[in-house]
Amino acid sequence: MTAAAFFQPAKALDKFGPSLIGRRFWLPTAAVLLATAAPAVQAEAGNPLNDTVSVSICGFLLNTKTKVRVNGETHTGDELDAGRDLGLKDSDRVRIDGYWRMTPRQKIRVMFFNTDNSSSRTLDRTIEIGDNLYNINTDITAGMKTTVTAISYEFDFLQGDKYELGVTGGIHNLKFNFHIDGFANNQNVSAETTAEANGPLPVIGMHGVYRFNDKFYLDGGVQVFRINFSPYDGRVHDLTAAFVWQANPHFGFGAGWNSFVTKVDVSGNRFDGSLRWAYGGMRIFVIASF
Repeated sequence: MTAAAFFQPAKALDKFGPSLIGRRFWLPTAAVLLATAAPAVQAEAGNPLNDTVSVSICGFLLNTKTKVRVNGETHTGDELDAGRDLGLKDSDRVRIDGYWRMTPRQKIRVMFFNTDNSSSRTLDRTIEIGDNLYNINTDITAGMKTTVTAISYEFDFLQGDKYELGVTGGIHNLKFNFHIDGFANNQNVSAETTAEANGPLPVIGMHGVYRFNDKFYLDGGVQVFRINFSPYDGRVHDLTAAFVWQANPHFGFGAGWNSFVTKVDVSGNRFDGSLRWAYGGMRIFVIASF
């Protein structure tokens, strides 16, 4: 058989023009796209067991407890209670959570939380922070900022008409900044002390949903970690529970409780010491579902 004879069928296709050729490639392409989009076609907005995207923004009635110790090059710093010693009080803050359901059983979850407090007061005891000594009756200005961002993967190994339960695994990135400056007789009596820690902390956990009907459901989860890897040695747990009213297919409202506890010892260049930080309180949120 000659090469010309071998390629003859291809020439025959040209008689039918581009429509037939396009149809040959369009059919398998459409099949692939439909298979890929199958989970999205079955998705139901407002159904926490089957929606595609969900985002919630919540406000906190927050109760925080923070203990911090900043070591110097030659001394171990004092452990400070941020509220009692520095006057840093509780505050209301915002947390954002969301997820994207890739397949009926798999999700990618994200979270962002930020708190930023500052206070001025007169010390009622002498404290040592880093290499600086702040004497009793010194006027100080202190501030503390903590940001938590997280991304995790979820696989729902149990699913039913009213419930789902899955395992999660991911990363919490904790960024912590602490600073204090002291004054006496309107003069700066010591250099500003600043400490900062920023690092990813691996977490594993579980998450579940129970749907009573098309308007009400329970949502809860737990994530924990324990790590001993330079420069970190510590643990984290994050507990959430909420009751949600789905007002319509795209928007709902909820209330619940969230507890987050971090206990970390850090031996780094920008922060050498320990952080014991916990927040807990009631959260009220609005949720969007698509």
